[in-house]
Amino acid sequence: MKSEVKSRFTLLIAGFTLLLIAGLSVCIIMLIVISTKGFSLEYVILFLSGLVTVSFGLVAIIKKSKAYTKNRVEEVMSGDEAFLTKWEIDSKQWAHFVHAKYQFEVKESLGYGWATAGLMGLASGFVFWGKFDLVETVIYTLLTSIAFFFVGKQGAIVKARSEFKRCSQIEMSDVHFGKSSIIFNSKLILVDEFGHRLKHFSIQDRFNMKVVEFAVESVLGNRKSTRNYIIPVPEGKIEEAQKLSSYYNGIA
Repeated sequence: MKSEVKSRFTLLIAGFTLLLIAGLSVCIIMLIVISTKGFSLEYVILFLSGLVTVSFGLVAIIKKSKAYTKNRVEEVMSGDEAFLTKWEIDSKQWAHFVHAKYQFEVKESLGYGWATAGLMGLASGFVFWGKFDLVETVIYTLLTSIAFFFVGKQGAIVKARSEFKRCSQIEMSDVHFGKSSIIFNSKLILVDEFGHRLKHFSIQDRFNMKVVEFAVESVLGNRKSTRNYIIPVPEGKIEEAQKLSSYYNGIA
């Protein structure tokens, strides 16, 4: 993609982000004012104006991001943007990978269940402490933990099942590896632009096959989040995978 298009997109996103922050600031200030001075038509109008600004900024950011992603994918697919290499994963390997990954994630759902139970159990313990005697506090805390264990576990399973169904509809998987992005089944993954940074890229043995694993960190203000990806290595592509690992670890 041409640099001027990237620059324009960056400026637009920055502008809409500032607009969103301004609207959110107005909402917070008006809530504080209303809570201390009481309701006033002027305050309510200002709060609603801030809310509308936040909604407009958020919708604009989502719309522009989707359009940018679509254009990037189309340019790579049409050959207008250079990429390092392209992989095609045959239907048999892809089906095995999707099924094995789903089974792994179902097993991992226990961990999400325990983590949710521990966190909510601790929070409920603080809430119940002092309101009930010791025995009641323990009982209510345990019941809360058990309930949230099943919520966390089932939530992870539902997410894994949804991803499994989506991936199962793909017959031939394809991956385009670019210098600052990776397109995996038509999904754009930024690895070295717009606040996205590759943390690591490695070749592993998973699900009885070779896979590449990598993590991308995205930064929005002071907030950081990391997302992990797994892509199966097609037969005969291990040397390419090693070269990709060297390149991407060089920019990580």
